[in-house]
Amino acid sequence: MQRKIQQDLDELNFTAIDFETATEKRHSACSIGMVQVRGGQIVEQRQYLIRPVELRVSPMNYSIHRISLEQLRTAPQLPELWPLIEPFLHEQLVVAHNASFDMSVLDHTLAAYQLPAPRCHALCSVKLAKAAFPELPRTRLSDLAAHFGLELNHHDSLSDAAACAEVTLRALRSGHPFTFSFAQRELTKGMGTKPRTAQAWRGWR
Repeated sequence: MQRKIQQDLDELNFTAIDFETATEKRHSACSIGMVQVRGGQIVEQRQYLIRPVELRVSPMNYSIHRISLEQLRTAPQLPELWPLIEPFLHEQLVVAHNASFDMSVLDHTLAAYQLPAPRCHALCSVKLAKAAFPELPRTRLSDLAAHFGLELNHHDSLSDAAACAEVTLRALRSGHPFTFSFAQRELTKGMGTKPRTAQAWRGWR
Protein backbone atom coordinates (compact mmCIF):
# COMPACT_ATOMS: atom_id res chain seq x y z
CA MET A 1 0.00 0.00 0.00
CA GLN A 2 2.86 2.41 0.78
CA ARG A 3 4.17 2.03 -2.76
CA LYS A 4 0.79 3.12 -4.17
CA ILE A 5 0.59 6.02 -1.72
CA GLN A 6 4.06 7.16 -2.74
CA GLN A 7 3.12 6.89 -6.42
CA ASP A 8 -0.06 8.91 -5.87
CA LEU A 9 1.92 11.58 -4.01
CA ASP A 10 4.49 11.74 -6.79
CA GLU A 11 1.83 11.88 -9.51
CA LEU A 12 -0.49 14.22 -7.57
CA ASN A 13 -3.44 11.84 -7.54
CA PHE A 14 -6.01 12.32 -4.78
CA THR A 15 -9.64 13.07 -3.95
CA ALA A 16 -10.47 16.20 -1.96
CA ILE A 17 -13.65 15.96 0.11
CA ASP A 18 -15.76 18.16 2.33
CA PHE A 19 -18.72 17.25 4.54
CA GLU A 20 -21.38 19.49 5.97
CA THR A 21 -23.33 18.17 8.95
CA ALA A 22 -26.96 18.71 9.90
CA THR A 23 -26.39 18.75 13.66
CA GLU A 24 -23.64 18.62 16.26
CA LYS A 25 -23.42 14.83 15.84
CA ARG A 26 -20.70 13.34 13.66
CA HIS A 27 -23.11 10.86 12.04
CA SER A 28 -25.26 13.70 10.64
CA ALA A 29 -23.58 14.18 7.24
CA CYS A 30 -25.99 16.15 5.06
CA SER A 31 -23.80 17.13 2.12
CA ILE A 32 -20.59 15.89 0.54
CA GLY A 33 -18.43 17.51 -2.10
CA MET A 34 -15.74 15.46 -3.88
CA VAL A 35 -13.08 16.67 -6.29
CA GLN A 36 -10.94 14.07 -8.02
CA VAL A 37 -7.41 15.11 -9.02
CA ARG A 38 -5.27 13.08 -11.43
CA GLY A 39 -1.81 14.15 -12.54
CA GLY A 40 -2.27 17.46 -10.75
CA GLN A 41 -5.46 18.33 -12.68
CA ILE A 42 -9.06 18.34 -11.51
CA VAL A 43 -10.81 15.71 -13.61
CA GLU A 44 -14.18 15.22 -11.89
CA GLN A 45 -16.41 16.91 -9.32
CA ARG A 46 -19.44 15.53 -7.51
CA GLN A 47 -21.79 16.90 -4.86
CA TYR A 48 -24.67 15.17 -3.07
CA LEU A 49 -27.21 16.12 -0.46
CA ILE A 50 -27.56 13.36 2.15
CA ARG A 51 -30.61 12.72 4.29
CA PRO A 52 -29.15 12.26 7.79
CA VAL A 53 -29.98 9.32 10.04
CA GLU A 54 -31.80 11.68 12.39
CA LEU A 55 -33.84 14.04 10.22
CA ARG A 56 -33.03 17.25 12.05
CA VAL A 57 -31.09 20.43 11.26
CA SER A 58 -29.78 22.45 14.17
CA PRO A 59 -30.08 26.26 13.97
CA MET A 60 -26.31 26.62 14.39
CA ASN A 61 -25.51 24.28 11.51
CA TYR A 62 -28.16 25.85 9.27
CA SER A 63 -26.64 29.28 9.94
CA ILE A 64 -23.33 27.96 8.58
CA HIS A 65 -24.31 26.04 5.44
CA ARG A 66 -27.95 27.08 4.82
CA ILE A 67 -29.06 23.52 4.05
CA SER A 68 -32.65 23.30 5.25
CA LEU A 69 -34.70 20.45 6.66
CA GLU A 70 -37.00 20.74 3.64
CA GLN A 71 -34.08 20.15 1.27
CA LEU A 72 -33.05 17.04 3.18
CA ARG A 73 -36.48 15.42 3.45
CA THR A 74 -36.30 14.11 -0.10
CA ALA A 75 -32.53 13.57 -0.26
CA PRO A 76 -31.24 9.97 -0.45
CA GLN A 77 -29.67 8.38 2.61
CA LEU A 78 -26.05 7.37 2.56
CA PRO A 79 -26.60 3.68 1.66
CA GLU A 80 -28.29 4.79 -1.58
CA LEU A 81 -25.43 7.13 -2.43
CA TRP A 82 -22.57 4.94 -1.27
CA PRO A 83 -22.09 3.12 -4.61
CA LEU A 84 -21.53 6.56 -6.19
CA ILE A 85 -19.25 7.85 -3.44
CA GLU A 86 -17.09 4.85 -2.56
CA PRO A 87 -15.11 4.72 -5.85
CA PHE A 88 -13.79 8.23 -5.11
CA LEU A 89 -12.45 7.08 -1.72
CA HIS A 90 -11.57 3.39 -1.77
CA GLU A 91 -7.80 2.84 -2.03
CA GLN A 92 -7.35 6.55 -2.72
CA LEU A 93 -5.51 9.40 -1.09
CA VAL A 94 -8.29 11.47 0.49
CA VAL A 95 -7.63 15.10 1.39
CA ALA A 96 -9.74 17.36 3.58
CA HIS A 97 -9.25 20.72 5.25
CA ASN A 98 -9.16 19.47 8.86
CA ALA A 99 -9.08 15.82 7.87
CA SER A 100 -9.74 14.53 11.39
CA PHE A 101 -13.24 16.09 11.26
CA ASP A 102 -14.23 14.96 7.77
CA MET A 103 -12.87 11.43 8.19
CA SER A 104 -14.68 11.18 11.53
CA VAL A 105 -17.95 12.29 9.86
CA LEU A 106 -17.40 9.65 7.19
CA ASP A 107 -16.69 6.90 9.72
CA HIS A 108 -19.59 7.77 12.04
CA THR A 109 -22.12 8.14 9.23
CA LEU A 110 -21.09 4.81 7.71
CA ALA A 111 -21.20 3.16 11.14
CA ALA A 112 -24.76 4.41 11.66
CA TYR A 113 -25.75 2.19 8.72
CA GLN A 114 -23.31 -0.59 9.58
CA LEU A 115 -21.37 0.05 6.38
CA PRO A 116 -17.61 -0.63 6.40
CA ALA A 117 -15.22 2.30 6.07
CA PRO A 118 -13.28 2.41 2.79
CA ARG A 119 -9.65 1.43 2.76
CA CYS A 120 -7.91 4.75 2.21
CA HIS A 121 -5.31 7.15 3.56
CA ALA A 122 -5.88 10.80 4.36
CA LEU A 123 -4.02 14.08 4.17
CA CYS A 124 -4.96 17.21 6.08
CA SER A 125 -4.60 20.32 3.94
CA VAL A 126 -4.45 22.51 7.06
CA LYS A 127 -1.25 20.74 8.13
CA LEU A 128 0.14 20.72 4.60
CA ALA A 129 -0.42 24.48 4.30
CA LYS A 130 1.10 25.22 7.70
CA ALA A 131 4.21 23.23 6.80
CA ALA A 132 4.57 24.50 3.22
CA PHE A 133 3.69 28.15 3.86
CA PRO A 134 4.88 29.00 7.41
CA GLU A 135 4.87 32.69 6.55
CA LEU A 136 1.07 32.75 6.32
CA PRO A 137 -0.53 33.87 9.61
CA ARG A 138 -3.77 31.86 9.16
CA THR A 139 -4.61 28.60 7.44
CA ARG A 140 -8.39 28.68 7.51
CA LEU A 141 -9.75 27.71 4.12
CA SER A 142 -11.23 31.17 3.58
CA ASP A 143 -7.88 32.83 4.36
CA LEU A 144 -5.95 30.48 2.06
CA ALA A 145 -8.48 30.97 -0.73
CA ALA A 146 -8.12 34.74 -0.43
CA HIS A 147 -4.31 34.48 -0.37
CA PHE A 148 -4.14 32.29 -3.48
CA GLY A 149 -6.97 34.04 -5.33
CA LEU A 150 -9.27 31.00 -5.31
CA GLU A 151 -13.03 31.19 -5.77
CA LEU A 152 -14.81 30.04 -2.62
CA ASN A 153 -18.43 29.83 -1.59
CA HIS A 154 -17.51 28.84 1.95
CA HIS A 155 -19.47 25.94 3.49
CA ASP A 156 -20.78 24.81 0.15
CA SER A 157 -19.31 21.32 0.21
CA LEU A 158 -18.23 21.25 -3.44
CA SER A 159 -16.70 24.72 -3.33
CA ASP A 160 -14.82 23.83 -0.14
CA ALA A 161 -13.55 20.57 -1.65
CA ALA A 162 -12.36 22.37 -4.79
CA ALA A 163 -10.50 24.99 -2.73
CA CYS A 164 -9.00 22.22 -0.60
CA ALA A 165 -7.77 20.50 -3.78
CA GLU A 166 -6.14 23.69 -5.05
CA VAL A 167 -4.45 24.39 -1.70
CA THR A 168 -3.18 20.81 -1.57
CA LEU A 169 -1.70 21.06 -5.06
CA ARG A 170 0.11 24.26 -4.15
CA ALA A 171 1.47 22.71 -0.97
CA LEU A 172 2.65 19.49 -2.61
CA ARG A 173 4.31 21.46 -5.42
CA SER A 174 6.06 23.81 -2.98
CA GLY A 175 9.16 21.62 -2.59
CA HIS A 176 8.74 21.47 1.18
CA PRO A 177 10.30 18.28 2.65
CA PHE A 178 7.12 16.82 4.12
CA THR A 179 7.38 14.03 6.67
CA PHE A 180 4.51 11.59 6.27
CA SER A 181 3.51 8.88 8.75
CA PHE A 182 2.84 5.96 6.45
CA ALA A 183 1.81 3.68 9.33
CA GLN A 184 -1.13 5.98 10.16
CA ARG A 185 -4.41 6.30 8.31
CA GLU A 186 -3.83 10.06 8.27
CA LEU A 187 -0.42 10.54 6.70
CA THR A 188 -0.14 14.05 8.14
CA LYS A 189 -0.89 12.91 11.70
CA GLY A 190 1.78 14.31 14.01
CA MET A 191 3.26 16.40 11.20
CA GLY A 192 6.09 18.45 12.66
CA THR A 193 7.27 15.56 14.82
CA LYS A 194 9.58 12.72 13.79
CA PRO A 195 7.79 9.39 14.27
CA ARG A 196 9.82 6.25 13.66
CA THR A 197 7.69 5.30 10.65
CA ALA A 198 7.98 8.70 8.98
CA GLN A 199 9.69 9.30 5.67
CA ALA A 200 10.63 12.59 4.06
CA TRP A 201 9.07 13.48 0.69
CA ARG A 202 10.05 16.59 -1.18
CA GLY A 203 7.35 16.65 -3.83
CA TRP A 204 7.61 18.06 -7.33
CA ARG A 205 10.37 20.46 -8.31
